[in-house]
Amino acid sequence: MRPFGLILIAAAVMVPLIWFVPLAGQRDPVAVFSQYLGASALILMGINQFLATRVLGLETVFGSLDRIYVLHKWLAVVAMVALGLHDIIDADIAGLRGGALSDAAEDVGEVSLYGLLILSLASVITFIPYHLWKWTHRFIGAFFALGFFHFFFIEKPFQISDPLGVYISAFCVLGLASYVWLALLRPLSPRGHRYVVRSARRLGAITEIELAPQGRGLRHRPGQFAFLSFRSAGLSEEHPFTLSSAPAPDGTLRFSVKTLGNYTARLNSLLEQGAEATVSGPFGHFAMPKGRDPQVWIGAGIGITPFLAFAQGLADRDAGPVQLFYCVRETGEVPYARELEALAGKLPNLDVTILNSASGQKLVPGRIANDLGGELRRAHVFFCGPSAMRKELRAALISRGLRASRFHYEEFEMRTGIGLGRLAAWLWDAGSYQFERRRQKATQPAE
Repeated sequence: MRPFGLILIAAAVMVPLIWFVPLAGQRDPVAVFSQYLGASALILMGINQFLATRVLGLETVFGSLDRIYVLHKWLAVVAMVALGLHDIIDADIAGLRGGALSDAAEDVGEVSLYGLLILSLASVITFIPYHLWKWTHRFIGAFFALGFFHFFFIEKPFQISDPLGVYISAFCVLGLASYVWLALLRPLSPRGHRYVVRSARRLGAITEIELAPQGRGLRHRPGQFAFLSFRSAGLSEEHPFTLSSAPAPDGTLRFSVKTLGNYTARLNSLLEQGAEATVSGPFGHFAMPKGRDPQVWIGAGIGITPFLAFAQGLADRDAGPVQLFYCVRETGEVPYARELEALAGKLPNLDVTILNSASGQKLVPGRIANDLGGELRRAHVFFCGPSAMRKELRAALISRGLRASRFHYEEFEMRTGIGLGRLAAWLWDAGSYQFERRRQKATQPAE
């Protein structure tokens, strides 16, 4: 994630303080703070809708798309926390006169809040099937539109035409435009590169797909990923997969997809030679560095895919020594073992080690440091695999002298949780508080 993009987002949220701070001196400061929280949530959600568009230039500002997905998740979490606090902290300011739609705007705001909270919670419950999550995720934009309606017509200590109102509205319009593009316009517009399936091989739980271009085709670098969909029943959903081959002279692409969910299971059983495909991208900045510093590549399971492309592209680079560790849990033939060993036989600077945990073999940080022979500080370490393994190896290697900036990794799991126990407790407490507050308000005698 690039600091410049994070600074831009932080600045976007802090700019309204120019107007809210003076308002806090003139009105109830607690209520003004609550309104600032609501405004901040709208700004973050507008930015988040824009990040989901994958428009050209996003990776330049915010970093590779896999990091943008992580940023997207955490911006949503922060926005939901701000929105929840806005609802808990009373934002009513005495003396304000609302318009004809202010009462309706308050009710719409409640619908927006709880709709967004439910959908956001569904987004981080990772056992919900991807296709169901993606289907429900489409409604987030609709609830965001209701939030904009709430902001536009609710009682507030400034006019919508004031600089503060225009500023917040601009982010709402950005979010709504992004939502309309994603939900309505992009599905109708041509996008991506057209391919046809040249072959679809089954390697156990892996579906190896080779695509032949129908036209110019995609131009990518080893290590990048792309979004893939097929014009076949049950396979039209767009999913991101890493390209497991280096650029080929004839434009052929290869994807190696492990069966991990409903879509990939259908892919394994239904995809046939001759099917039409659309490839959008490429994305990602997971790439070999220039120079002859030693490199260590660590691929765990299907995380070997970018390193297959790395190894194929190594012949065209003036690179230093490369040590590839392929970590698997296989009881039979290891996928791609023969391909990697054949490449190592042709490339004098590539050494391949296959570690099979089914045979009691495990990669330990000390082995990496020992194999580098004191060159750990100069080395680049690339990792693709489960996050727990990545965190353990990264911490251990840095403690042994590896520079943190030289540990490169791809977000192998783009859809992750956030600690659901704590989140559920917070939502329960917030919901209980609101229920009790409304019950007391409803039972108070009229004055």
